[in-house]
Amino acid sequence: MAYLPLLALLALSSLLQSTTPAPAGLQLSLTHVDAGSPFTFTERVRRAAQRSRHRRVVLEARLANSSGDLEVPVTSSKFEYKLAFAIGTPELNVTAILDTGSELVWTQCRPCDPCVPQSTPAYDPSNSASFSRLPCTSPLYDYQVFKRFDPPTCHYAYGYGSGATQGVLATETFTFGTKSVSHITFGCSKQSKGNFAGTSGIVGFGRGNLSLISQLGFGKFSYCLTSFNSSSSSRLRLGSLATLNGAASTVQSTPFLDDTNLYRVSLRGISLGEALLPIPNATFEHRRDETSGAVIDSGTGQTQLPKPAYEIVKQNITSLVGLPVVDLSSTIGLDLCFSVSSWPPPAVPDMTFHFDKADMTIPPANYMYADQNAGAFCLVMQRSESNLTIVGNYQQQNMHVVYDVAGRMLSFVPARCEDF
Repeated sequence: MAYLPLLALLALSSLLQSTTPAPAGLQLSLTHVDAGSPFTFTERVRRAAQRSRHRRVVLEARLANSSGDLEVPVTSSKFEYKLAFAIGTPELNVTAILDTGSELVWTQCRPCDPCVPQSTPAYDPSNSASFSRLPCTSPLYDYQVFKRFDPPTCHYAYGYGSGATQGVLATETFTFGTKSVSHITFGCSKQSKGNFAGTSGIVGFGRGNLSLISQLGFGKFSYCLTSFNSSSSSRLRLGSLATLNGAASTVQSTPFLDDTNLYRVSLRGISLGEALLPIPNATFEHRRDETSGAVIDSGTGQTQLPKPAYEIVKQNITSLVGLPVVDLSSTIGLDLCFSVSSWPPPAVPDMTFHFDKADMTIPPANYMYADQNAGAFCLVMQRSESNLTIVGNYQQQNMHVVYDVAGRMLSFVPARCEDF
């Protein structure tokens, strides 16, 4: 999280207070970026694998560079889920990416050059009675997450790997379902580049002051992600609705670490079945001087493990499955696949991620992918090229996950997300 002097923080807090109180809670639908597409399940897995690798590079760069000026050679979309809402008066329906790894809320604004393609009409602030541009003297332009301009200008710039947005800061009315909230601070993007999956922009859900969750003052949010191949929408809940319904004995909770914009947690080890894997203790350690430790992220498709952990997981799964290994990296995009001559593939046990004070049980369907047409059985995890572990959304399927931002706690419980 970026820091400002006390007087600037007080001014920032005042600027971000909405004149229309947010409701006690909200429920929104989340749509996977590949939903409704003609892609097969295998193609969706391959695309998710590619996005996951790109997403890791972006998160590593964001941890290493807090200025917002990121340039990473990434060309495909790096995001997974999008949500729908309306902006302005009168309302204009738009879609935007949900990103727990950033904090800025922004949408493309006309006129915009260059702009990236979007599936909905572009927002034109001149048509909205509730649009208000922030003055150039606003302390928000000095916020640390933005790229520095020399000499200073009345613009912001924010990076997402090879994607980026640049424009002016403003306030506007945002409508979520039937609930409208005025004076939301957002980026009115005049220049955009990258691949944002046909949406108009990004809604940051990170821990910074500019994120939507911070501006609405909810203090917590949750999601329940349906199965990867499901046609049902997932659910995003904010505020009082972000409450776990499972029995107290099944709810697991682990604290968030430090004050970075990302959601860091302490991962202590991994088990397969009842066996704790012999991963060196230092593998998951969070060291403040480098991209290390563990992050939970809705925008990463497949979990990324540092090489020492990944190789041990790979060795143990290879031993458990006991089938010939086949190279399908060019077609499925996964590193470890087995050739299955008779169906179904061998049974494998649950995997468990051991966090500080909490265990996340990952059933086989959330870490192995079975493709009967290809005769393949694959591990849906990837090896990270750094020491950073990212717990991806494939491993979070059918799990109700609560981010208690105010209480600095992550909680989760198994759930049938299609029933939400």
